[in-house]
Amino acid sequence: MLKEKILNKEKGLVLYGLTPPKAEFDEAKLREISERWTGRINDIKADGLVLYEVQDESERNDSERTFEFSGTLSPEIYYKKYLNVATPSIFYRVASGYGEDEFRAALKAQNSNLNVLVGATSSTQKVRLNLARAYEIASEFKELVVGGVCIAERHAKKGDEPQRMREKIAAGAKFFISQAIFDAQLARKFLEDCAAEKISEPIFLTFSTAGNPKTLEFIKWLGVSVPSAVEARLNASEDYLAQSCEIIKEIWCELKKFGDENGLNLSANIESVMAKRAEIEASLELTKSIRELV
Repeated sequence: MLKEKILNKEKGLVLYGLTPPKAEFDEAKLREISERWTGRINDIKADGLVLYEVQDESERNDSERTFEFSGTLSPEIYYKKYLNVATPSIFYRVASGYGEDEFRAALKAQNSNLNVLVGATSSTQKVRLNLARAYEIASEFKELVVGGVCIAERHAKKGDEPQRMREKIAAGAKFFISQAIFDAQLARKFLEDCAAEKISEPIFLTFSTAGNPKTLEFIKWLGVSVPSAVEARLNASEDYLAQSCEIIKEIWCELKKFGDENGLNLSANIESVMAKRAEIEASLELTKSIRELV
């Protein structure tokens, strides 16, 4: 099972990341979407599924949001009630959106033994539960394995991401999932410093397909660094989506090689940030391709 693989620090795992459907959809549409996704998930045979609990990230970015924010089903409801898959799942938990009792109840009720705990999007955001306390509450659940988020862009600005990771490890984190990566140089610098800090916990590097400039703009709005050379290469391509997948595979191979040579434990997490069929299908094929490259 995925939990044991993570605790045993196995390398070369492949996850698939997915945001649950909008909570506003009626039951018939939720069932239709879920049946489609059940087939897709069963087909790609990923080591695990990542189900995101989303939050409005407008407070960390002054520019206008590319797409309107909309609330989604909770990971546990989507996984338990709608998806019919045997693939183990990692649930994201946005700690700032819970009160203590509410957070404890959510952990108790869930049907996943893997969670990623996420903090506030900015220092000015009002929080109901801070990340440190969330880790303390999670430690009450002995079967639960928790992970954290790591962000190469934050490391480029503050230079302390490995130290943040060390603090999360001390609080109980057993693995990490990165923000989406399009900047190989930025990610490599981050990983160099992780290696220097001797971080041995599994790090899942996230990659997201981009089918057109608008999707890429949204990815950038989320805080992902996209070098001008990468953007130029995409714009010059006859097939924007296919080119984004090629770039991702190149970045993965470069970073995986570096990780293997420097004692890091790297795996992959593939996602599509847009609910567009072409981009979703490309991300599913990319998941299969990455599995062959691990």
